[in-house]
Amino acid sequence: MGHKRIFAWAAILALVSVAASPSVSMLAADSSTNTTNSDKTSSVRYQLAINSTEGGLVITPGEGAFNYTAGTVVDLAATPDSSYRFVEWAGDVDTIADVNAASTNVIMDGNYSITANFAGAEAGDVGIKAGDWIKLTYNTTGWPAGQPHPEWLKLEFLSLNGTIANVQATVHISNGSEQSDSGPVDVVSGSEVPGLAGIVISANRTTGDSAYIVGYGNVAIAGEATQAYAGADRTVVYAGFSQNETQVTYNWDKLTGVIVEISSTSPGISGTVKATETNMWETPTVPSSVGMRWWLWIVVGVAAMAAGLAVFFTRRKRTGQVKVQ
Repeated sequence: MGHKRIFAWAAILALVSVAASPSVSMLAADSSTNTTNSDKTSSVRYQLAINSTEGGLVITPGEGAFNYTAGTVVDLAATPDSSYRFVEWAGDVDTIADVNAASTNVIMDGNYSITANFAGAEAGDVGIKAGDWIKLTYNTTGWPAGQPHPEWLKLEFLSLNGTIANVQATVHISNGSEQSDSGPVDVVSGSEVPGLAGIVISANRTTGDSAYIVGYGNVAIAGEATQAYAGADRTVVYAGFSQNETQVTYNWDKLTGVIVEISSTSPGISGTVKATETNMWETPTVPSSVGMRWWLWIVVGVAAMAAGLAVFFTRRKRTGQVKVQ
């Protein structure tokens, strides 16, 4: 993969220091097993039994029974089928690093049996439609002087098949160049290419629900708020988490599930990407004819009131004068 392509997809997240390194592939995440022994001389071995529920598979290290030396750290990776989402690891999970993350690890301190749980997802959870697009603008602090930086990102949802959206992303760089590519995203399960992590989630998520982001796992929706995005006040749901000394916050439009803002803060550098244009909702406007009509009635009313008072006082004055005579 060329450097420009890597830069474009890394820039999509607007996370600067969290951006994917050159070893990250856009089209496939690394699913290799990485096991290390904390005590290679140990003769004690334990068995790890792995299975999954309907709706997905454990791809690392696989499903079945595996034997490991005591203290070995075993990588785990589960992937959902189309229209399903990963829920959690169940069973002997005391030494699993994150039971809510599809990609995590387990320390072999005993014989364990674990299950990857998946749940079905309805197409009704999809809030986007084919033809939708949204444009987001970058604002970064601490970017290396003289280095090209992303200025805006446009996400276009080209097609939709069930819960799978084909997304085209175009990044405009400060040197005038543009990078563009496309890839599939499962809106509901979160299964997607790494560079598109978290750009869209299920619609109408609420506080306490989870959203799956590739590279981070399930993150909890912390709350919702009303903020202005792309010219309109929108209800958004948000989630925050830390990764490699970097604090990241995602804001999604509640009704559609599309990303409207990502912010990142890390030592020496920070960045925000925020929605500024879209065809997914209308900017509220007051029609000029209605505005003119409203003001016209006020003018007419004030004029009529003034005229009425003038007539009243004139007649009263004349009446008073007649009585004096």
